[in-house]
Formats: sequence, C-alpha cells, structure tokens
Amino acid sequence: MPANNVSPRASTAGAPPATDLARFSGDPHGTTIIDQPSPADAAGHDATDGPEFGPGGYLPERAAKRARKIVLRAPLGLQWIAGAVIAGILVVGAGAVFLSSAGGPPGSPYTELAPVAQLVHGEPRGSDGLVSLEAGRARVFHLEPGDEVAWCAPTRRFEAPDGRVWSATGRGLGTPSLREHPSIIVDDVLYVDWSGTILGPPPDPTPASPTC
Repeated sequence: MPANNVSPRASTAGAPPATDLARFSGDPHGTTIIDQPSPADAAGHDATDGPEFGPGGYLPERAAKRARKIVLRAPLGLQWIAGAVIAGILVVGAGAVFLSSAGGPPGSPYTELAPVAQLVHGEPRGSDGLVSLEAGRARVFHLEPGDEVAWCAPTRRFEAPDGRVWSATGRGLGTPSLREHPSIIVDDVLYVDWSGTILGPPPDPTPASPTC
C-alpha cells in the first residue's frame, strides 16, 4: 500500500463534520463554506481596532479630505445680492432710529421736573416730593401725607418736627428709611416717575436726635 494512502476517516479526524459546517453557515445542503479574509485582515489590521480616521461614524480620511476641498463654484444669483442690500439697509435704519431715540427724554410715566442746575437741595417739589442733591446724585424722596421734612445744614441730615432723622441718602436713623420716586437725568434735566416709589437704604437701628 502506498505511504500516502490515508483513509477517508483519518483525513477528517481533526475537522468538524460537513453537517456541522452547514449548520453553522446556514447551508441546508451541507456545502462546505470556506471563509475568505476580510479587507481589514488582508491589510494586516485587526477588525476590532475601528476606523483609522476618527471614532465610529466619521468619514474616512480620504472622503474627509475631499469634502474639505468642496467649494461653491456657481455664481450667486441676483436675488441673493438684492436680499443682502435690503438687509443692510434695514439694519442701518434700525440703528439710526435707536440712536436718535436713545438721547431723547424718557416717555411715560416720567415727567420733567426741572433742569438739575435749578433744583435746590431740601426743597419740596410736587405734592409729595423732597429734592436731595447730596451723595453725588439728584433724587426726589417720597413723603407720606402730613409729613414735614426739612434739611438741617449743621448736621447734614433731614429732620422732622416729630423727632425723626434721616441721612442725606434717606437712610432712617432709628426710623424707617425714606422711599424714593424713580428718576432719571437726560441732558441735565431731571425726570421723575410720580406714580411709583422704590425702597430706600436699610435703616440704621441707632436713633439720632434732631438738631435744627
């Protein structure tokens, strides 16, 4: 018997039966399927390494380089140029309106009181206002009905006949602070909102006695 004569049973001793290969590959006829190496295996890369260019979902490197070279070659239509011109005109017009109205007097509910140069510190104004020009700004304090508050120059404080005392900023000294009408100065003119008031600074719990 020749030396290379091997029995069929011996030639398949180390391989799975054809039926097992068919079951694994889904071939009902028992055809033996030989796996072909993938492009990644042929190139010597591990299939689990992922793409070479960026994480999963990114374009391949060659496609990404090509995409970066894409430029708009078609000329812009006349409608695009006209639209850009109209948009520019609208922006310029809106800016001009804003600049022209920004320096004007405020609208309602503010009303003109007087130029700041004509105001006198400590004088009453309106039905419930008291002008203050101390502490680096012009303001109008709100007085409750029946209140009589006057400026005391020696102590630089506001005082009432009933013994209440406030600082130049309206801070109460042992009494609630004075409320203030909202005001704004435009072109050296003081405008006041007589319909509203804002809280004054927190009062000082230490009382003070009137001097004037």
